[in-house]
Amino acid sequence: MRAGAALAALGTMLALPASAALDGDPGQGKELYSQYCAGQCHTAEVHQREDVKANTQAEIVAWIQRQCTQAMSQDLSIQDIEDLATYLNDKYYQYEE
Repeated sequence: MRAGAALAALGTMLALPASAALDGDPGQGKELYSQYCAGQCHTAEVHQREDVKANTQAEIVAWIQRQCTQAMSQDLSIQDIEDLATYLNDKYYQYEE
């Protein structure tokens, strides 16, 4: 990963509170999911398996940061990550915090 991308990813991680409730736009998150995730990287079944990797809202955010922003080098803003996490939580997980 380029140094600039790594710094941007780190800045994104530090800017998002680890324990705050999600407050994104699930409609925008659904569009982002269709654009960046569904069929591009994985299918929806990944969110419905028994051994899900994210067990809290904060872990959903962290997973998006690690996999999409860092590993896949997607250019996601803090708001994009919040929207994606809100959509995923609303649709699949329903974690309270």
